[in-house]
Amino acid sequence: MTPTPTPARIEFSRPVSTEGLAEEGAAFAIEADASERAALARRFDLKCLDRLQATLRLTPDQKGLLRLDGRLLADVVQVCVVTLADVAAAIDAPFALRFSSEVPGEADQGAVYITIDEEDPPEPLIGKTLDLGEVVAEQLALALDPYPRVPGAVFRQAPPEAPGEDAVNSPFRKLVTLKSGK
Repeated sequence: MTPTPTPARIEFSRPVSTEGLAEEGAAFAIEADASERAALARRFDLKCLDRLQATLRLTPDQKGLLRLDGRLLADVVQVCVVTLADVAAAIDAPFALRFSSEVPGEADQGAVYITIDEEDPPEPLIGKTLDLGEVVAEQLALALDPYPRVPGAVFRQAPPEAPGEDAVNSPFRKLVTLKSGK
């Protein structure tokens, strides 16, 4: 008997209904509690996530899409990739996303051509609910420094080893002598 996979638990969930959204939209302010921050810290391999909050505005646009404008504020502690010391960072990241409930048709399944000036395609919206907490968690992941370093930390590479007997007997050594004409 094969075990049934359990659905991934969303650590920071703030679902909102997208039905009946007024033309001027709706504003939201969300903040993660201590247990949600601890779970997100584990998910993103952070030493600590001291604060996570966001202000958001969800509005419909003329194309039938939903637009989410937000600002994420977070205080994180990561591990320096050079010294393994703690690296504290304050994140202030504005973002804007579009969502669409339209399912791409078969005609859309072919080649995709993207130009630099083109907007990103809208994110898929499944059903009539948007989880603002998960959107903020994803934006936090994008805003994190992938290689945090303590100021002044420099990675020093080990000096190359002197050529040993393996280098002298290397099959490529003969190629070098043939190439140089010796």
